[in-house]
Amino acid sequence: MYGENGAQMRTELAALLRQHRIMRRLAEDSSAERAAAGQQILRYRQTIVVWCAQAIGLARPLTFPNIPQKPADPFRAASDHGAAVAELARALQGAREQATTRPASSEEFTTPSANTVVEHWRLAARAAALAEHDTAPDQAIHLTAAQARTIAGDVAAISQALVVLDRRYRNTPGWEPLAGCDRLGWAALATALDVSLGQPDYSVDQTGWRPRTKPIGGPAKPGVLGVLQAEHNLLVRLASFPDAMNLRLVVDSQRLLSAGLAPYAERIDPDLARQWRARAETYSRIQRELRNVGGRLGNGKAAAGEAANAVSRLKALPPETVVEPRMLGGFQTLFRRLDSRITEILECGVERGAFVQRVTVPRLVTGDGRLVHLVRERFVPVARAADLAVIRTAREHLRPPEEPSVSSAGTSRADLHAALIHRPPAKGAQSDVPGL
Repeated sequence: MYGENGAQMRTELAALLRQHRIMRRLAEDSSAERAAAGQQILRYRQTIVVWCAQAIGLARPLTFPNIPQKPADPFRAASDHGAAVAELARALQGAREQATTRPASSEEFTTPSANTVVEHWRLAARAAALAEHDTAPDQAIHLTAAQARTIAGDVAAISQALVVLDRRYRNTPGWEPLAGCDRLGWAALATALDVSLGQPDYSVDQTGWRPRTKPIGGPAKPGVLGVLQAEHNLLVRLASFPDAMNLRLVVDSQRLLSAGLAPYAERIDPDLARQWRARAETYSRIQRELRNVGGRLGNGKAAAGEAANAVSRLKALPPETVVEPRMLGGFQTLFRRLDSRITEILECGVERGAFVQRVTVPRLVTGDGRLVHLVRERFVPVARAADLAVIRTAREHLRPPEEPSVSSAGTSRADLHAALIHRPPAKGAQSDVPGL
């Protein structure tokens, strides 16, 4: 995610900003070793510059100045909207294009260095390379204006760190200064001040690329782990849309699992056991209401198979089995995600016309001599999702409450800002930072 990779970059750059007497840290005596380390650092720095240019290009169209604009001058064509962010984008693009050093290779990202300074640069560059997935152009549709301003503020702080470190490393043999270093520093400072005037949205840390969830293959795990394995695979298989029949089987499996696991949870967490019994009652109600819902679109055979595996493995557990709190937490997480996914399937199925409702059609009973007259039924499309009782039940009782968005800035941002104004201690003074 963006939060993990961004925090890694800020942490490593903050550690570099607190390091002084760089020549001694790169190598004690050999000038050739210093030059080799400096060239490697330049490649790592170029990787960070490339990410900064990409990230500010993603955030720039969504940001806007927080200071109200003055009335337009009638003698000028137009005023520049978002001048600080635009200037930072131009400065970063210039530093990227005018650099003669190429970014680091994949082999350099994965090869640790014995030198502490180079290792900090390596970790920061590796995080920047991973963050390119989080700030790819297709991620712009998921960002709000406040989140884009937060990214712009992060890029501004990292750019300031690069400018400070560029001045500190200027005596390294073969060092290449940042192109337009002064312009980049002032643009980063202006952008940081502009962004800080508004309220940042740190929920952007939860966005970005995530690894694809895959089913757990292989033979069934022993004991409770086998039930967890089948429940996890069920969640993965529900990525494909099931038909009405297989959806009923999945719903019935959740009823049985919640009721069957409640006695095991009662020994450790009685409150969790009450929640699971209430969940079993909810799924029992949904199962009854699904009897009047039909539909043949979709498949869901793999999901129904995993649901049957989970129920059969639960029934095979000995009564004296002890379920650890960590496993109970795993079941609770899977239950919440499954509840959300099943509610989404019900709503999407009605919207796309995959599910229809069974209604009774009135008929005239004629004197044909038969004692029993069958009820005439038809399946008709649903006009609105709220017209179905199962949809109302899922929305009111099944859908988990939305988790509050992360609003904390974290320690890495504060640490980087503190490192930017860090000053080395005077000669003879005791330093709190080891190695200074």
